[in-house]
Amino acid sequence: MQNKKILLALVLFFVVLSSCRQTKDTTTDAVSGATKSTSKAGNSLYHQTEEVLMKTGKLKVAGEVKQGGMVDFSKHYKREVFVKESLINRANEPEFTGAFRYSGYSLFDLLNEFILTKKNSAEFRPEIDVYIIIENDKGESVAFSWSEIFHTMNPHQVIIATESAPIKPHRKEVSYPVSHVWKVVASNDLFTFRNLENPVMITVCSFDKKQYPINRDLEKVYSSELKVVFEDIDQIYSGKNFFIQQPIAKDKLRRYHSTFYGMGMGYHPKPIFDGIMLHEVIQDSVELFDSQLIRQGLVCFAAEDGYRTIFSYSELFNRADQAFPMLSVTENDDDGGYFRIYMPTDFYADRSVKALKEIYIFREL
Repeated sequence: MQNKKILLALVLFFVVLSSCRQTKDTTTDAVSGATKSTSKAGNSLYHQTEEVLMKTGKLKVAGEVKQGGMVDFSKHYKREVFVKESLINRANEPEFTGAFRYSGYSLFDLLNEFILTKKNSAEFRPEIDVYIIIENDKGESVAFSWSEIFHTMNPHQVIIATESAPIKPHRKEVSYPVSHVWKVVASNDLFTFRNLENPVMITVCSFDKKQYPINRDLEKVYSSELKVVFEDIDQIYSGKNFFIQQPIAKDKLRRYHSTFYGMGMGYHPKPIFDGIMLHEVIQDSVELFDSQLIRQGLVCFAAEDGYRTIFSYSELFNRADQAFPMLSVTENDDDGGYFRIYMPTDFYADRSVKALKEIYIFREL
């Protein structure tokens, strides 16, 4: 009996040891299991073609971070995105260039270890007025808000792609040009103007283009007017500043249902937002698919009390998922009226600035 107990103990010991060794030695990867499969006979229509390795380089992070420096890609796993690529031509018509599967490094993962140190944190602590500029070896650049990387419900959609493969239909012969140089891929974009080949630098910035003094002593946070201001953009927008009128007719109101969850206090009982879609009130004054604005445009939403947030122009108006932002309205003058920005794809509620006084559109060149 004693020998049986010893034998059972030894068996359990080796089972546990084998399990620990397997856990330690087994690596995981964020790309799809279909990518790792050696067979193309699976169900995934995204994985019926071979990936092409892209020429890679070095990437530096600088700006408002605790310690900048070169990205160590060996510490990160790769992720996958699927993109239908198209651009807008001079006739304002879409030009389809192909459908692709990309594997690469998520900006969420790469920037996570570069601790944000906002230069304006003493005045404005929330990390919602931050954006990044990505430059390539030719001096070209694209802009992203910090929140579309870190505060969205669907992260890891902006990657530095290192492998690419066409996604082909099975009833038609097509030839989509596969990229051979690593590049920024923004898979949430409808038109792919923010794809940028051979990135070399990411610069982290907080908003400083205009001063919005913080006033925490207002008895009533309410703005009776909302001005749209164009700054540092092409001359075609010069003098096009305008006011968004209120009240909004009830027959024009749309509705979003929400689970409203803040970074600090968690759940807020604000289940419904009624308002007008932002693009509907701005489209007469701006070319929604202006390629330069999509690539480099940024938008600051500022409140009566100085609270503000940054969106990229592209995440507002160039969305593949068509989940566009709303200017929510309220009839309560004491509760942050009249307009409030609401983005349904944000995980956190903190960018839903209320009592909006100004929408400031600019380009970071």
